[in-house]
Amino acid sequence: MATLLQQHDRECAVCTNDFTTPKILPCGHLLCRECVISWIKSKSDAGCPLCTCPIVEHQINSSPSAADVCNSLPTDSVMEAIVQSAGMLVRDNMCTVCDDVTAEYICMECLEKMCPSCMKIHKKMVATRSHDVESVSTVTPERLAASRPALCADHGDKQVELFCADHRLVICGSCFSNKHNECPNIKHLDNEMNLAEKSLNSLTEKLTEGGNNLKQAIDNLNARVQTADVTEEQNISLVDKTCDRLHKMVEECRKQLKQLISDSVSKFKKSLCDVKSELDKRLGKVTSHKHLVTRATTVRPRPALIHAAQTLTDRVNSLDLSDDLVVEPCVNPSPEITKYCDDVVKRITAELQTMELHRVEVEISTQAPVLVFHENCGRHIVLMNGQKTARRTCRSFSGNGMVLSRDAMAVNILYEVRIDETVQGYCLYAGVTGISPAQYNFKKGLFDVKDSIIIGNGEVYCKGVWFESDIGNALNSITVGSRVGVLVDLSKTFTFMSTDTTRVWQLKMSLGPALPSFILMTFR
Repeated sequence: MATLLQQHDRECAVCTNDFTTPKILPCGHLLCRECVISWIKSKSDAGCPLCTCPIVEHQINSSPSAADVCNSLPTDSVMEAIVQSAGMLVRDNMCTVCDDVTAEYICMECLEKMCPSCMKIHKKMVATRSHDVESVSTVTPERLAASRPALCADHGDKQVELFCADHRLVICGSCFSNKHNECPNIKHLDNEMNLAEKSLNSLTEKLTEGGNNLKQAIDNLNARVQTADVTEEQNISLVDKTCDRLHKMVEECRKQLKQLISDSVSKFKKSLCDVKSELDKRLGKVTSHKHLVTRATTVRPRPALIHAAQTLTDRVNSLDLSDDLVVEPCVNPSPEITKYCDDVVKRITAELQTMELHRVEVEISTQAPVLVFHENCGRHIVLMNGQKTARRTCRSFSGNGMVLSRDAMAVNILYEVRIDETVQGYCLYAGVTGISPAQYNFKKGLFDVKDSIIIGNGEVYCKGVWFESDIGNALNSITVGSRVGVLVDLSKTFTFMSTDTTRVWQLKMSLGPALPSFILMTFR
């Protein structure tokens, strides 16, 4: 259930008063209609005062007036109903019958404020005894907005029963007979409310999925920025060591190489940050619209919900929820560094001719990593499907059934495998290892994997030590179709997941500065 609005949530960011005709900006924030007009007039390129997103997203050849721009923005009918209800609760706290006695109760249907004596009479009268009467101090604007009866605009004392889709109006029976009898799309209000609620639920799911995708993309960008920082530090460290050997003669070389590396990484980081900023704005829009949808779904004011469903559907469909922005590739300055070092080497001793400046290159791929197994694997393992599928061949021998990921694991990415075939008597183990796949000696046994964390068969193996744990039982019940995966986050926390269990386990690991590889093995 959505959190109830606080007083400041009902206030406009410009005038700081309660909203009057709240308009929904493209970013999802709200401003009063008159505040939008004055804000646009005050700045030629006016953006949202809360997040700076442009109010006019698409410029056209003609320059629309501030009023036209404002009129093109949809009105948040749900917030309008909440503000009206809030005003009704705080305005005129006297009993509507006695006039001179403080009201302590309010009828949620006829909206009359009453003192205790009048409340008792109200509950005894035949026409009103079934009304829901509550204490003024406990009623929230949201509840009052949701309980207020939908009354006809032309006949204020009649409750509406129908909805004219042609005119987008809720109408009573009299209006249907006199004004809308020829309208072809007259529908029952309850049916339209149900459709609107289903539409808002669908929007909630869509916005939740979009928000999760954008958050994941932002997490990946943060990890890549961190990698760029580490790369910069490593390259500068290598340059410092080289320049220390060259003493004063190569001081200029030190400065030039630092600057070259710093400029390359800074440009790459700026590109990452630009993409992250754009994704942050998209996520902000998604979050804002999700609040609108959630609030509308929770409050459900009868006439306003229909307008809100159509308005928010149009708005959400126009949002850009994609997370596939292109990042400029990192320019590799290695050729310039090599040339500069060669020039320096020619001017100094022959010893420096054999010196190589090894740099760590910044990862520039914008695609999510794919789990590919390394060609160096156990003798009883056959790799297929472009090294994306591993199959055990020998079932009579327990060893040599290990396989590792070709690449080091990226942070916050779930490395998951699907079990297509099982063999009776064999156990599956999964985990991470700090040993490079190319350097791993598969002739060693399972107990020789020192720099690893491995789970399976009721046990956890952590850097040379086995201990019993419920975590290890997660792989005992796997069947064909089961999925097993591991994930490593920025804090080097190892997360193990299995579709055959409802639990997720996390282990804090310490396997050195480099990210580990994903390891799988079968053991009898």
